[in-house]
Amino acid sequence: MQNFKAYEQRMDSGAAQVVLEGAGAQLMIAPKSGFKLYSAIFENKQMLMPTQLPLEGSAANGVPILFPFPNRTRDCKYTYKGVTHEVKKNGEPRYLHGMMIDEEFSYNYGVTSDSAWCSGVASINPSKEYFDSFPFPCTLKLTYTLSAEGLRLDYKVTNDGEETLPYGFAIHPYFDKMGDPGSITITVPVDQLYEAFEALPTGNLLPVEGDFDLRPAVKEKKKGLFAKEEEGLVFSEHKVSQTFIDHVYTGLDSSKQALIHYEKLGLTLALRASDEFKNMVVYTPANRPGFCLENQTNATDFINLHEQGIETANLLELPAGQTRGGFIELTVIKD
Repeated sequence: MQNFKAYEQRMDSGAAQVVLEGAGAQLMIAPKSGFKLYSAIFENKQMLMPTQLPLEGSAANGVPILFPFPNRTRDCKYTYKGVTHEVKKNGEPRYLHGMMIDEEFSYNYGVTSDSAWCSGVASINPSKEYFDSFPFPCTLKLTYTLSAEGLRLDYKVTNDGEETLPYGFAIHPYFDKMGDPGSITITVPVDQLYEAFEALPTGNLLPVEGDFDLRPAVKEKKKGLFAKEEEGLVFSEHKVSQTFIDHVYTGLDSSKQALIHYEKLGLTLALRASDEFKNMVVYTPANRPGFCLENQTNATDFINLHEQGIETANLLELPAGQTRGGFIELTVIKD
């Protein structure tokens, strides 16, 4: 039987962190900084890009939570049902990543016979100084569960208002390159990505081609090339170091998983999510020690695209008084 633990520690700054341990893993969560998972150690190896600023309210490290606007919002403005809103927080225009990335969450934690967990809750309501930017009362509940099967993030959105709630949800994990991006392959099993202009989608979908093709490799053996198969998985041949990507891929559902294969470590990280996570942002900057595979429900700038009648924006809408949720799972598979 696994020995799971959940406990609270204080950082040097006095801020609280929650630690989950078990199944060879140790996770650290900062509830007062957007409920960010900022450390994920598996068998003494840090899998996330190391950070000196775990409490920084940005997407520059760890696994920030993006809600209700994942990624970019054109000109820090959006229009929904004919009404235009400026996106601001703390008096500053907010172009990236929504309102929850630096929000304080109330939280609790505990263990069961086969898991350790931590739950957090935060709300958007008229008492928030940024409520005019998103005047839709709602509550977001998050739960991290560590078990022998891996790590699972469950989320629930409740519409606390009297009007339809528009929203999107995503995570923004920075995985560590381990100093050798040329030995890491990334696989995203979809056939399309969003056409983008100046880092914002046009609404058109394009076929994945060339260096942007992250699909599992299927090659003919007679040509001396073949798909690499381990533990029943088929990987792409795309290396993290191969080319710069900052695009939104689309076509995922709960039957598909994205893969990060660390060849030198002999292990694979598999990301799978519930059906509303149709998209994945792939970001492979050469000037950072990490890279991102981001499960995301919607297109970037999705509310504005939806207002233009573009269905591929995948805006989520929740009627008054209702709750809806889903999950993202991360599993580790050894070669």
